[in-house]
Amino acid sequence: MRNIFKYGLLAMAIAVTSVGVRAQDIPVSGVVKDKSNNSTLPYASVIVKNESGKTVPQLSTTTDDNGRFSTKVKSGYRLVFSFLAFDSLSVKVTKPSERMQIYLSPTENMLDETVVVGFKRVSKAAVTASVTVIKAEDLVNTPVANPMELLQGRVPGLNIQMNNGTPGGLPSFSIRGVSDISVQSSGDGEFMMGLTPPLFVVDGIPQEDVTGYDAAGLLSGATVSPLAMIPLEDIANIQVLKDAAATSLYGSKGAYGVILIETKRGETAKPKVSYSANFVVKTPPRLRDVLAGGAERALRIMQILGNDTSAYHGYNEIHKLQALSDSLNPYYNNNTDWQGVFYQTTYNQTHNLSFSGKPNEKFDYKINANYYTEKGIVKNTDFNRYGIRAAVGYKPNDRFHLNLNLATTLTRNSNGSGNAFSQSGVAAGSAASSLLPPPSMYTASNSALSVFSVQADNQNVVYDASMNVMYLLPFDIRWTSTLGYKYGTVENEKFTPGILNANRAAWNNGSEYSYNMYVRSLLSRAVKLGIVNFDLQGGFELSSEKYSGNFITLNGLASDHIWSSGMPSMAAGRSNFSDKKNTFALIIDPQLSLPGGKYVFTPNIRPEINSSYGSQAKWAINPSLGFRWNFSRESFAKKWKFLDAGALRVTWGRSTTYKASIYDIWGSYNLSKDTYNGVSIIPIDKNAMPNPDLKPVTSTSWNLGTDLSFLNNKIMFVAEAYYKQIDNQLSSIELANHNAFNSVRSTKTSLVNYGLEFSLNVRPLSRQSNWDLNVATSLAINKDVIAKLPNEVRQIINSDAEVVNKLGSNAMGNYLYVYKGVYATDEDVPVNPLTGERLRMGGNTSTQAYFKAGDPIWVDVNGDYIIDEKDKVIVGNSQPRMTGGISINLRYKAFSINTNCSFTLRRDIINKALADRFRAYGTPVAGKVDLTGSGALTPIEAYNFWTEDNIYAQYPNPFDYTRSSIIQPFRYDQTLFMEDGSYFKINGISVAYTIPKKMLDFFRISRCQLNFSMNNIYTFSKYSGINPENVNNLGYDTSGGYPNGRTVTFGVSMDF
Repeated sequence: MRNIFKYGLLAMAIAVTSVGVRAQDIPVSGVVKDKSNNSTLPYASVIVKNESGKTVPQLSTTTDDNGRFSTKVKSGYRLVFSFLAFDSLSVKVTKPSERMQIYLSPTENMLDETVVVGFKRVSKAAVTASVTVIKAEDLVNTPVANPMELLQGRVPGLNIQMNNGTPGGLPSFSIRGVSDISVQSSGDGEFMMGLTPPLFVVDGIPQEDVTGYDAAGLLSGATVSPLAMIPLEDIANIQVLKDAAATSLYGSKGAYGVILIETKRGETAKPKVSYSANFVVKTPPRLRDVLAGGAERALRIMQILGNDTSAYHGYNEIHKLQALSDSLNPYYNNNTDWQGVFYQTTYNQTHNLSFSGKPNEKFDYKINANYYTEKGIVKNTDFNRYGIRAAVGYKPNDRFHLNLNLATTLTRNSNGSGNAFSQSGVAAGSAASSLLPPPSMYTASNSALSVFSVQADNQNVVYDASMNVMYLLPFDIRWTSTLGYKYGTVENEKFTPGILNANRAAWNNGSEYSYNMYVRSLLSRAVKLGIVNFDLQGGFELSSEKYSGNFITLNGLASDHIWSSGMPSMAAGRSNFSDKKNTFALIIDPQLSLPGGKYVFTPNIRPEINSSYGSQAKWAINPSLGFRWNFSRESFAKKWKFLDAGALRVTWGRSTTYKASIYDIWGSYNLSKDTYNGVSIIPIDKNAMPNPDLKPVTSTSWNLGTDLSFLNNKIMFVAEAYYKQIDNQLSSIELANHNAFNSVRSTKTSLVNYGLEFSLNVRPLSRQSNWDLNVATSLAINKDVIAKLPNEVRQIINSDAEVVNKLGSNAMGNYLYVYKGVYATDEDVPVNPLTGERLRMGGNTSTQAYFKAGDPIWVDVNGDYIIDEKDKVIVGNSQPRMTGGISINLRYKAFSINTNCSFTLRRDIINKALADRFRAYGTPVAGKVDLTGSGALTPIEAYNFWTEDNIYAQYPNPFDYTRSSIIQPFRYDQTLFMEDGSYFKINGISVAYTIPKKMLDFFRISRCQLNFSMNNIYTFSKYSGINPENVNNLGYDTSGGYPNGRTVTFGVSMDF
């Protein structure tokens, strides 16, 4: 009995001790971080809940400025971590811990996300329009001059083609197909489609791209896109608005789509200094092989002797060309690598420094200074940007908000001897004969010297200021106002030394300025009538723009070393121009919804008037209607546990834009010198007849879409179908020669685009995992059809650009001869049964005009046994029918890898560069060959061309130079050089590593991230040329285009 009592007391003591141990508080501490970028989250909530799930307020806390927390809880309690716009995370405490690492993931609920549509921020559950949001942290971390480059393949329907490698240049981009079928010269005999870039809105202020007001400045390279003024480090997110329901509120400026850019603001309680630097190595693509020195001379001699009419005449031709006959002459006995002369590997750098903070809810600030430099892979081309941006927010209470933005940016760029789209001097210079000596003032060609000796400097300065104000008036009426002012200057100087200009040094100067004043004022109020919730908004918008410039050319300067406006002996030319446009619009933007947000209806209308209207257009009405059904909130959808969110959207809208200028409507005067009967006059410019009946371009679109989210937002899918019709397109119509004017502008062309768009975002891993994988794919299918042409014609042929606009067909069909192979023998050439003559080339009746063995087989469409313009047909499509991309973001703790790829399918392009390779063999003799501009010979042995020993070939005989100028077997306008331009490209890969904070504490650094990236890595394609993407927007791969280089970047970013 005594032993039982002892053991009983011992058991009670052990039980009491264990209860005491369990009741003791367990210390826990750690840090809360953003899983997406490993940065700390200050002032995150740390809620303590007991075993029954009730909150214990006295134990709950928040993280400090550095994201650290510390508390004491009992075993079995839970810590719930939460932060605004992040998913909460619950952790059970079972033992003491002093180094907890808590990672919170950004919220991915597509209905809780907010976006900007029109002039207000709304929940995505209330968005009826087509909107795509791209966060800056999801982009490949590589420095670029224009942020649009990084969006390639990420937004379905946004077609971006990197067809221009000029430093600071503008990629080709459009939203939902072709919007303008006009064709304009891009310089040096090349042509391109009219550009229709979307409207960019930066922090609420519309920013028209340069093509909207300055086509000449864009072409020369003097004008810089406003997007190139914004450093990538200062961008928070980019939103793409694609249908008219989203863009109609922006009126005429948003007819081709709208892209919203929000810049970063101060966020941390303590002042934060951030610095990032990148070192960039840029290399040119693989250059073509060329025959050099003796090999080039031997091949030319062999060609002449083997294809001339006689050996005697052949030797005579050789002796006429000193480069072939005088091989001992040091001037012609060289082995010059002209491509190495013009192309280079460059080393560049970027720096960005920002100072930001948000000490309390009333005030935030940010100042950002940036420097970007990029030397082109073509020598004497570069782009430099120096900028400073500031943003200040003031919110003394919930009734008043004030945001100020200030920016000043200076850019300097040089295009050498070319322009923003091509490098004709480089194309000619790099195609010079290797027999010539390297460039110098006494020995080389003008094409070569122009690249290095011409001094071109384009300087852009932009001053930008804006203010956003919100004030809550009585009766809960919200007043918001946006004010903006932008002033820019462009100075363009170009000096050509006398040796390149008939011994008369020339100086060209262009001075331009522009300003834009913008005012928007809105009143809004939420009202509930019965079961319907009304969000009413209305107001007005006023903008005033002016663009003016003066250009002057001075010849005969005193010296190559003294060039200024005060030293010329003659003024060769002078002109000036000005363009002013004022726009006033009313904004009516209500939103209707039922309780629970199941049904949302968004009608809006924007009446607008513009100072450049013709007599047939005064007020332009931009209406839109949108409806959204969030069916996942219906009672029948509750049983679908796999579905997180689901919605159907349908919209209709119409917007207008004004492509015609005041000169198209009212005409212009010819300001050049002119006299009549000895009296000076200023006559009307007879080149284009005024047309006051021009109408604004009208874009009408329908859109049907669905948004779906599955399995706790691990899978998000968006599908859309659209139909877009563009009426009243601006075009030029040639007039008969008995008229006083040469042409007249018309707005009687209509175009239709329709297609499908898909995007799929998959995040398969658990949010609690240390691994995070995000895979995003996009696909867009578009078809364009011409619905109407001027004067009821069925087709318009542009013989210069070799394109055809045909009613009912795609907008940009190629106008080509159909190539069917090579005549193996003379007997294979068709014979006219009526005349007994063989097929011949039109426009020439000489014996050399008749086809023979080795000549191309072109289809004689009309059967007249003459090959001429009547035998050309419409074939192919220069515009891509399918575009898309794949992006993969993989993160593991402090490591992250971001990969972006894009593809283009079913696009026909003309390999003009390959044609030039064969055409170089067509003029080997004196008087025809241009050794300085097209004298280089590239090896063609790899191609199956016709010879006497190889009569069944794919390509015609390239050596028959005696008839090449008549037959032109390697002409550009034939299907021989039309190829499939489909490709899949690895755009970029970036790798980042964040150094652990404990290693940085000694240096007082709160965050340090090391970056490595590559851009323009590799392109998979069946195209026989260098790059199927590096073609103009008409699909021509020209020898004078600026190639895209490959970049490798090493970078570091730090927060202090």
